[in-house]
Amino acid sequence: MSVNNLFSNELNNKIDDLYQLRIKTDDNNSLSAITEAILFSSNEAVDEKKLAAFLDIELNKMLDILENIAISCIEEHRGIQLQNKNGLWRFITKTELGQQVASFLEVRRHGNLSQAAMEVLAIIAYNQPITKSYITQIRGINSSEIVENLLEKNLLTESGYLNVPGKPMTYKTTDKFLIVFNLKSLSELPDISKFISENESEIDLNFENMTISQNIEG
Repeated sequence: MSVNNLFSNELNNKIDDLYQLRIKTDDNNSLSAITEAILFSSNEAVDEKKLAAFLDIELNKMLDILENIAISCIEEHRGIQLQNKNGLWRFITKTELGQQVASFLEVRRHGNLSQAAMEVLAIIAYNQPITKSYITQIRGINSSEIVENLLEKNLLTESGYLNVPGKPMTYKTTDKFLIVFNLKSLSELPDISKFISENESEIDLNFENMTISQNIEG
């Protein structure tokens, strides 16, 4: 084989290797883009296993893609971050930007949640699962309509029937509740003692000192 032919074969091999590398890189970029789009569009956290199955890739590769997206959010100083909770992934507002986002959206001013709704949410958050009648007993006023409104906003969900005569439905907060109030879990709820008034005869149950991280209607 001549020197020219040998050089030509080596060059063709290198070109082929580079082409295959480009295809692999393009595939990874495409999978990453699809993953981001799915996470962005989903109203709920996405299960990593279901995502891997949908994209028809191994779980380890799926985890690499998700972790790379999470790292990119940090390194590129984006306003969002990718949160992983027990294999469930979702984009959330960067914690330190929550107050600015809430101010821009003017969530409280435009009444996405009324004071009464905030009271009901607080009662449920600290006493869940809980029935409508118990909420009404605490507030001293019928709260059924407010509970239904919070169910529509997906801040509450049904938690099953209470095993007492009449078997009333109980309610609890949702993952969206955690997202809206910038909580990782219910254990991060403010200490209930902070809401007790000086005479300790009343409890001011609300979340006024908590940051809302996103528009509730979204």
